[in-house]
Amino acid sequence: MEYNTVTFTASDGARVSFPFGFLVERGAILADKINGEDMQSIIGCSNQLWIPGFPAKYFIRDVVSIEFENRAEPPKLPDMRDDGHDYTNRPNVSCRAEYTCRLGQPMVFEGWADDFDRKIVAVEYSLDDCLTWRRYKVEHADAIRWVWWRFEWIPETEGLYTMFVRAVNEDGDVSPHPASHSFVIEGISGTPC
Repeated sequence: MEYNTVTFTASDGARVSFPFGFLVERGAILADKINGEDMQSIIGCSNQLWIPGFPAKYFIRDVVSIEFENRAEPPKLPDMRDDGHDYTNRPNVSCRAEYTCRLGQPMVFEGWADDFDRKIVAVEYSLDDCLTWRRYKVEHADAIRWVWWRFEWIPETEGLYTMFVRAVNEDGDVSPHPASHSFVIEGISGTPC
């Protein structure tokens, strides 16, 4: 039997239907991991529908059922005009690291960056409340896949810090709302971070 419609239902009862051919053409996937790690620990849901080049507001989360059907007419795609909610934080970025580290020990920061249909070329970070930014170049990126970035920083002073991180796309645009991660640097003792 031929199918022309796929309907996804989330754990909260939300439902969304797409034309089957559209999902195949775009290479849509239902993901439960990001770079081998459970999605729950990264973005707070058990799985998520991802459709490359399509606004993330249509990516339904925590899918509990998928129905295939052959309708008289497949569903229409949502109006793709930007309603002010499609790209509210474009390019997008995340950041994670330990919450406590030792003075002089390397601290690893990592996360993902994405800009829908534009390539990510760098991730920038700031430790002075966004006054100055240091750049970490991203290699081998393209406009289709998310970028997983990772770098180390060695703290030289004890105290409470907040690392702000923003992504930079190929047009030079930066994340309007940087991700942040607060942590404490303690005196030298114990094991590395």
